[in-house]
Amino acid sequence: MPTHQYDRIGSRFEESKSTAAFSAADTHSLLLTIGDVTGTAALDVACGAGYNTRLLAERGATPVVGVDISPEMIRLAQGHETERPLGIEYAVHDVAAMPELGSFELATAVYLFNYAPSRAALRAMFRAIHANLTPTGRLVAIVPNQAPFPDSNWDAVGVTIRERVPGPEAPLLRAAFLTEPPIPYEFVEWPRRDLEEAARSGGFDAVDWLPTTTPPPDETHGTDVWNAYRAAPVSSLMICHR
Repeated sequence: MPTHQYDRIGSRFEESKSTAAFSAADTHSLLLTIGDVTGTAALDVACGAGYNTRLLAERGATPVVGVDISPEMIRLAQGHETERPLGIEYAVHDVAAMPELGSFELATAVYLFNYAPSRAALRAMFRAIHANLTPTGRLVAIVPNQAPFPDSNWDAVGVTIRERVPGPEAPLLRAAFLTEPPIPYEFVEWPRRDLEEAARSGGFDAVDWLPTTTPPPDETHGTDVWNAYRAAPVSSLMICHR
């Protein structure tokens, strides 16, 4: 799996982030779960072009740091910060090897762990995030559910699975964001038991799971879209406590 596949996707990924129904459900669920973040030191790992990072800052989190493995994504995020400064600091890091960047009360990770190529890398990611949290800090992550492919798919909500390839530790899924034209990408389908084991190995004492929720229907995503999402939700919330 290419380490910097998002360097190639670049700004086209932002189209999916801002228009796909599954992304809207992710954002809605994340904001409901983290609650009031006024004055909260927040670390957004796998921040991409900074979509969720900016939401944290807009809701009063401070300081806010965004980290991503892709230099292109960080370049885009820094461009948004230049256009509309929110006081966010961005840095390029592989989360599995991320240094201590501060002492944060909240870490968010939207589709990070599904890019870990091995269980060792998965444990390293959790360990690095844990080392950046205060003793009472928490990690709120969005992680993909097992894909319904091949019997059905997530096409109705903006993403499709094209192939499931057996791997040495977990399957590799070849997928696409359903923009025009579609954007191909791939990720690892880690089961919950591996995620929980990695979190505890990384130092977290408790792991909770919550289902994602859907926002009210609007002109972009109507009732039919959200009914399709609830029938086969793309993701779940993983909350880890120190």
